[in-house]
Amino acid sequence: MYTPQYKACPQCQASSELQASHCSRCGQMFQGQPMPPYQTSGYAQSPYAAQAALKVPAGLCGILLGTLGIHKFVLGYTTEGIITLVISLVGGLLTCGLATAVMHIIGIVEGIIYLSKPDPEFVNTYVVRKKGWF
Repeated sequence: MYTPQYKACPQCQASSELQASHCSRCGQMFQGQPMPPYQTSGYAQSPYAAQAALKVPAGLCGILLGTLGIHKFVLGYTTEGIITLVISLVGGLLTCGLATAVMHIIGIVEGIIYLSKPDPEFVNTYVVRKKGWF
């Protein structure tokens, strides 16, 4: 199994994979030192470290309640959550439940993606960069 190595940005202390040549948060070019997987010096002090605790609730809500978009609301994506909810309810009525089933499958996939990402990558993707879909 592939285990990524991380390095910390000297300017903002964000973590990036070892292959990266610049910080994904601030854009600073850097040459960081490799650190043990899933443990970065900047991640522990980062203001986003507490947001990693949202990974499990968001993942479980995506798997169990993906139809209603609850996992989007857990991550603070109100617009995406409302879109998911409206498509599930209104689209489900118009398509005899097909849209609801599709939105549930999307929720399951997103929940699995959330749970399978390491904490620093989850925070960087869904908290710092605010990636709303998949």
